[in-house]
Amino acid sequence: MQELTFTDALQHLRKDAGHAPQPGQPSELRLNAIATAAVLFQPRDVDAAWLATDSHVKALTEAVKNKGADVFDPLTVWWSGRDWYLIDGHHRLMALRKAEAEHPKLKIDAVPVTVFAGNLHEAIAQAAALNAKDKLAMRKEDKLERAWKLVCLGEATKSQIQDATTVSEGTIATMRRRRKELVERGDDPLECLWRDAKRDKPATAPDEDWLEKHAREWVRRFVKTFGTKLIEQPEIAARALELYSERLPLELVRLWPTAREQFYEEEKDREF
Repeated sequence: MQELTFTDALQHLRKDAGHAPQPGQPSELRLNAIATAAVLFQPRDVDAAWLATDSHVKALTEAVKNKGADVFDPLTVWWSGRDWYLIDGHHRLMALRKAEAEHPKLKIDAVPVTVFAGNLHEAIAQAAALNAKDKLAMRKEDKLERAWKLVCLGEATKSQIQDATTVSEGTIATMRRRRKELVERGDDPLECLWRDAKRDKPATAPDEDWLEKHAREWVRRFVKTFGTKLIEQPEIAARALELYSERLPLELVRLWPTAREQFYEEEKDREF
């Protein structure tokens, strides 16, 4: 289901509701009995965080090879009405499957699980909350996008969204206003990413796929060349961009019109 959009995956799982009662309260499940819908339950943009994700999965895979499947905390699963879906532990599951594929003699009959009881929207919020506390930190962009999705679903309170994503109340209030504007003019907020909704871009701009494809390719080049240095030493990165082109910093500010406003909102929230 990973290739579906958020809206398509949401509709797919809504159809599962009530199909069959939850089959007990298992403490372990076979690997092939665990379904995934990463677009709903994995708040991280794995492509954008490629370096961290790849190294994290490799480390987890080595842990499985050395100590077996019980080396991890239980995966968190949720019953959709048809299948058990993973809502927390995507990297652990990837590592378990990778270890089993690379070492056929390593038999993983079942893995420990914890069952989350709740409806679909509650499961999505729980996945965000659990990922926000995970050892592999979520990027700010991922937290904002997940907060926007929870706002658009319309069931969580402001404090629940903040607890699940750590996004500031001021930003959540801005998202709610934007959602209301989109609904009033007949648009579906769930069809928009937050980065587009806040700039009032259409959900599918004609050049969006081209731009996104090249941007992600550049990200991979940045990672290959600089690793995490651009993040760890932003002052050097900023000066390097200025030396590369005096005009470039101004163009970046123009392309990120709400970035400074959002920064001040979050700083103001931290003062109280």
